[in-house]
Amino acid sequence: MKRTLSLLAAFAAAAPVSPLRAQDSTVTTIAPVRVTVSRDAARSTFDLPHAVTRLDIDADRSGTRRANLTELLLYVPGMSVMHRYNPTQDPRMSVRGFGARSAFGIRGVRVLRDGIPLTLADGQTAVDFLDLETIGAAEIFRGSAGALYGNSSGGVVDFRSEAPPDSGGAWRLGSFVADRISRFSGRAAFTRGGTGMQGTVTRNAGSGPRDYSDFGSTSALGDVRWTGWGGTRFQTQLSWYDAPDAQNPGALTATEMAADPTAADPTNILRKAGKSVQQTLLSLQGTREGERGAVSASLFGGLRDLANPQSFAIIEFDRMMYGASVHGQTRVGGSARAVRLAAGADLLGQSDDRQNYANCAGREPPNRPPATCPTASDRGAITVDQEEGVTGLGVYLRGEVSPLEQLSVMAALRSDRTRFSVDNRLDPTNEGTRTMSAVTPMAGVNWRVAPLLSVYANVSSSFETPTTTELANQPDGSGGLNTELEPQRGLTYEVGIKGIYAGRLGYDVALFTVDTKDELIPFEIPGGGGRRYFRNAGRTTRHGAEVGVSGTAGVVALGATATWIQYLYDEYAVAGTNFAGNRVPGVAPAAVSAYAALRPRWGSVALEAQHVAKLPTDDANLNYADAYTLLHLRAALALPGRFGVEPMAGIENFFDETYAANIVANAANGRFFEPGPGRVFYVGLRVNGGR
Repeated sequence: MKRTLSLLAAFAAAAPVSPLRAQDSTVTTIAPVRVTVSRDAARSTFDLPHAVTRLDIDADRSGTRRANLTELLLYVPGMSVMHRYNPTQDPRMSVRGFGARSAFGIRGVRVLRDGIPLTLADGQTAVDFLDLETIGAAEIFRGSAGALYGNSSGGVVDFRSEAPPDSGGAWRLGSFVADRISRFSGRAAFTRGGTGMQGTVTRNAGSGPRDYSDFGSTSALGDVRWTGWGGTRFQTQLSWYDAPDAQNPGALTATEMAADPTAADPTNILRKAGKSVQQTLLSLQGTREGERGAVSASLFGGLRDLANPQSFAIIEFDRMMYGASVHGQTRVGGSARAVRLAAGADLLGQSDDRQNYANCAGREPPNRPPATCPTASDRGAITVDQEEGVTGLGVYLRGEVSPLEQLSVMAALRSDRTRFSVDNRLDPTNEGTRTMSAVTPMAGVNWRVAPLLSVYANVSSSFETPTTTELANQPDGSGGLNTELEPQRGLTYEVGIKGIYAGRLGYDVALFTVDTKDELIPFEIPGGGGRRYFRNAGRTTRHGAEVGVSGTAGVVALGATATWIQYLYDEYAVAGTNFAGNRVPGVAPAAVSAYAALRPRWGSVALEAQHVAKLPTDDANLNYADAYTLLHLRAALALPGRFGVEPMAGIENFFDETYAANIVANAANGRFFEPGPGRVFYVGLRVNGGR
């Protein structure tokens, strides 16, 4: 397997990833792309002093089944997306180690959809409702973006929805079956009189690769785009998601995983751990462009209802989330020496009406004390009853000047203020507020050495508050907010080079160092039932390198990405134990992905390989998740005819390797490992139509 991976990587390095892509399967040249994730007008990645990646999902990797974010974001240098294969948990997404602490959901990485934030005011992100069938592209800002996006900005991912057709109508039906999981999706879109409308409905159901992992969900997205007052472009989206019943198989010990990687945590089964969630999100945004600049504004609001039985408690909340933003940019002076200015403000808010109850499922006398479990119901006595609120306000200013035609200098500055509040109905003496503020600067320089080659350097800062859950979960079981937990702050130094050689070889290389103070670290306590708590490490340091190469030669497409990171504790002691010099758990020191594909007119055939190095699972570095290498095969046909019929099939984990797809850092009782699936066969069919 390692030999196969090495051959693929060498193949890719000899031919032509990431800020670059092939425009068509029959074209042998690569064109630069433009992005907006830098909070400026659409710019070429060669003009930006940052590590930025754009993926056009179908153009880059046709034939994928869009099963999860790990599949879609596999070829982004510096990014790790560890799919838990747990229907109650989101993937653990990290960029340069930011986000690795996540026990559930996404932390440390700001996530948007068409510029609308999916990340909440407190920095946590749920993406269970994100229908991957609706995604056309993704823009990834790899590195600290605190000066542009504020709280929770170790990186930024902006998913871009597939656009309606330029004219006429289009529709698509798709269905996939993989072992015990099935998905059906339908999309209809049309454009008439300058107004584009589209709707997508997707149904997922089945059982995951492990015991006790049944699930079912339905999602729908409506999207309308039109041009109105003064040429202003408007877009409104309404998404709806319902997952009434999902089971939580939990994590395993090393012994349990070796014996049966499909097993579930027996306690989770006994306590009926799972999740039921419903969510609705509505957004409206408008952009007006002029000769010298543009201005945009957006509003959004949504509701999320969650019932989440865990082994330690039954957690329920009703959430309201909302936000607004306004941004503008302009150019001053001539085109060659123009000064570019951008400014904006973001307001985010959330309100959680939270109740926690004792979980009495599976508890029979004498282990069912009347005070905790007064009735026969699984829901026992209430332990938390409080209203949690978070508001975040940030303003930023970005400027760019070109003292020389090929040289540009950029600086940005942002101020953020995040306020947490708790109204404790059970114990009014245990409530209050906390306010966390930061000013985060950034500076960078970009030298356009040639039209398709640039060298850059930047210094950037980050600021990340604990989330509401991280503040509310206290080891002593009290309510209110943890007054000892502080936000983490980081400073990044980065240099890089990106370019296209001979029109066929695209390359992207970045070197970075990140110094972080008060890093937020998760831990569990014996007898805590798997509940996660958080504390601050003194200082940590990341040193890393990211490399991506990709390209096409006729119908052949080759590519590879590699990430190396040394992620260490500099200052960190707990209860007299000093962890200084140890590796921070949950982050692999090396990861390599590579692919080779044939893309003739009749379809595509691809071979993909992924290697993840051995990584520590605890602060003491006494336990590790083994390294693993996976090989995937997939093929798709594009049958001629009136309708675009695309049958496809694939094999994932071809050699049926047993591996930990995700680890739970610092878990109690050695339950560090969430196994990935063995060999998986899947088949699918897409049918496209329109006029």
